[in-house]
Amino acid sequence: MASAGATPKGIRAWLRKKTRKKTKLKDVHNMLQDLKKAYKRNMSDVEGTESILEEFASEQEGNTAQIFVDKARGVAVAVTLQSAGMKRSFAAFPEVLMVDSTHDTNCNGYKHFSFVVHDCFGKVK
Repeated sequence: MASAGATPKGIRAWLRKKTRKKTKLKDVHNMLQDLKKAYKRNMSDVEGTESILEEFASEQEGNTAQIFVDKARGVAVAVTLQSAGMKRSFAAFPEVLMVDSTHDTNCNGYKHFSFVVHDCFGKVK
């Protein structure tokens, strides 16, 4: 039912109607999580990542997600996510903000983050 687009509340209503049991919404959420875990247990890391990104992109109109792969080495070099809300924020404010983060730390123990801000006058901070 969930894969067909049914909401947890709709699934709960259907279960209550068919079984005549007082099913809680939390029970439906737990059942859906168990099903997702069982489905993803049979996937490789790459397939699991793709599945999560596809799920994110399909949750709301306007969500986008991409994986960029270096085909010569066969290695993922970047993963990008942009929610519909982020797109609305970028449309409302002409400034561009980029946050770049890598996993773990460098050889000196520092986290890798970089912020780049371009204002509407072309100044970079």
